[in-house]
Amino acid sequence: MWWTLNSNSAWAEAACRRRLAVALACSCFLGCAAPQYAVRPTPVPEESQQIIALERQISAMQAAEFQRQGARPVQPGERPDGLDLQGVIDRLSRVTERPTLHYRVWLAQDRQPNAAALADGRVYITAGMLSYLAQRGSREEELACILGHELGHTVAQHLVQRVIQLQRQHMLLGLVGMGAELAASRGGAQAQALGGLARDVASLITDAINSQYSQSQELEADQLGVRYMLRAGYDPWTTPAFLRAFARFDAPGGFLRTHPYSERRAEDLERYLVESGVPPRAPASSPLPAPAQRPAASVPFQPTEERLRRLRDAQRLYPPGSQSWKNLQAQIDALTPAAPPRFSK
Repeated sequence: MWWTLNSNSAWAEAACRRRLAVALACSCFLGCAAPQYAVRPTPVPEESQQIIALERQISAMQAAEFQRQGARPVQPGERPDGLDLQGVIDRLSRVTERPTLHYRVWLAQDRQPNAAALADGRVYITAGMLSYLAQRGSREEELACILGHELGHTVAQHLVQRVIQLQRQHMLLGLVGMGAELAASRGGAQAQALGGLARDVASLITDAINSQYSQSQELEADQLGVRYMLRAGYDPWTTPAFLRAFARFDAPGGFLRTHPYSERRAEDLERYLVESGVPPRAPASSPLPAPAQRPAASVPFQPTEERLRRLRDAQRLYPPGSQSWKNLQAQIDALTPAAPPRFSK
């Protein structure tokens, strides 16, 4: 996905020209209700010759637009803003359901904090996103949460699904239009037009790219991203925290909004991590001093406080007394020091 939509870019201008028409067509068949929370199944990528050819065609069209805007591949050993972009993508991609794709990171010259994945394994991250990460300390785990999400789109073949879905919708719209005209005219013109709809794959790909991912696909990519982070040794709880910080870039939208708001995504991920039995990790800290130099016991130990805060934030997502609430309470109790016994005089 593009994490935000840059209204000044040629990419965004093209999207704005087509997005409303495509979204209206989609809403006729799919509705506009936000998807309910659900645990997404493990994707089973289709790698037939036809699908691989479609992925390459989609990627070639996207890459041409990025190249026109000055995007370039990240060179071996290059660490923009101190981040090992290719190293992180290599580490994550090895634990996906499509480890054999040729994953490569490209740097897009855009000042907006964005990222996007192509169907063939190329991942684009903007200079604006790297600058934003640098302002936050250039943490590798925050980069991993962005790249893991993008890999989720690629592995689940979301753009391929969009092309196929739009092809079916265009065919159905063509059939509806033909039905009205055939009542007054019999001939081959309508059939020829319908055949044109089926053949115009390039136009459908353009529509699929510009219409962006559905909310359900974004939420699926979120879950896949944290799974890959966990498998690769990163802290998946970084993602909901990062999404909340990133929420300030959320643009208001109406019923045709395609992206879930960052707060909704963060809440869903916290629920998913809790239900998956993944406890929040304690933040990295320096080694404890020698016993004679340790601070008094009354001084709180920050890593434990941070874990308690995360657990309590997650607990608020569930009704008090529910099983998930009780499970979290047990973890909270285990981290909460018992009150010292009182002795009467």
